[in-house]
Amino acid sequence: MQLSARTTPHRTAYALVMAAALAFVSGGCESAEQPADHPAPSVDLGKLDVGNYDTNPRQLGVVKSLEQARIIEAERLGNFVPAPRDIDPRFVHSNPFVATVFTDPKFALGRIMAIDRFAEAAPDFVAGFQAFGRTAEGPRGVDLMNAVMIFPDEQKAADAAVALERVDHEASDRNTTVAIPKYPAARAHWQPNQQSIGSWYATGKFVVYTWIYDYLKIFLEKVDLPALLALVEKSLDTVVPSISKFNPTPPDKLMSLPIDLDGMLNRTIARPTEDAWLNPPGAYQARTALHLVNDPASTLSAIEKAGADRYATNGVDLYRARDAAAAETLQQDISGLTKRFKKSDSPTNLPAAQCREYIGRGNLAIRFYCSVSYDRYAAFSASHQLLDAQQRISAEYTLLVNTR
Repeated sequence: MQLSARTTPHRTAYALVMAAALAFVSGGCESAEQPADHPAPSVDLGKLDVGNYDTNPRQLGVVKSLEQARIIEAERLGNFVPAPRDIDPRFVHSNPFVATVFTDPKFALGRIMAIDRFAEAAPDFVAGFQAFGRTAEGPRGVDLMNAVMIFPDEQKAADAAVALERVDHEASDRNTTVAIPKYPAARAHWQPNQQSIGSWYATGKFVVYTWIYDYLKIFLEKVDLPALLALVEKSLDTVVPSISKFNPTPPDKLMSLPIDLDGMLNRTIARPTEDAWLNPPGAYQARTALHLVNDPASTLSAIEKAGADRYATNGVDLYRARDAAAAETLQQDISGLTKRFKKSDSPTNLPAAQCREYIGRGNLAIRFYCSVSYDRYAAFSASHQLLDAQQRISAEYTLLVNTR
């Protein structure tokens, strides 16, 4: 197990594959959904500044490559991976510098697990989804991470769990084997002078890698192995039954996976390739957004209040609420002003959109954010430049209207 300082996110190779596919446009599409009986404001779409963003409806179809299929499979899995706050309510914070969807372990596990021999230990790895939570902002509390990895069958998952623990154990002569009492099949180790633990547990076609790191106890040079074991057990108690509800796609069917879910990605503008990002575009159940947003606690409250059932992330973040009124409420609840934000100008000719500027102390934070709602959908853009944030939300509004 290892930990190092986190830096600004880097674009992943698999993300570029996804972006290329999402840029594909196959012509207009008609949705079965019609706008709710909630009159939208009168907007002249021709007068909106949408920059270079494409506002034409599109249909994404099925995956275009095996790499993209693995990404979609990981995103499908994500709908069944519990958020850390579901395991223990103390884990109310996330970490925006950790890859959640992964096919290459270095982007998700490279800072917390020895991965130089990953291919040797897990040659049949399909894809993974990581859930990361912390009890305090920054390195002051406890970090909990569960990475769920898919394998073609139960035996390959079981073999991978043993091998992955072994190669990570061998990476340091300070690692010591420990047993997880409630899960005797789990393979785990820790360093007796450090309040941290890693556990690999095979269940069905999955390997669950659980990692815990207690910054405060490490700073105070205190250790409490029973506390670590109890948290691993509590985590597995929640994760294992949840992922058992997910049916992995047979390997020979991966190339038939649809890219989109309920037309959500069809309704999002494509993300520019120059964006710095860790996770590929994707469409999910609404609650899965908790893995991908910076403030999962307030986001959960907002989406439950709005009855949101779908979420997509691409050039913007997009939620589908129960109706148009709920979408407006969701927009307000997520994009409201706080002491860390001040109001910015709305996009030209789109007064229904709201923009704000981050004035907090986070030196890596994105500066400008805009939001808008249309019909059942609430959309949110972010950019380091106000004009770009405005253009994104204007383009998104136009796309939502065009994809009725």
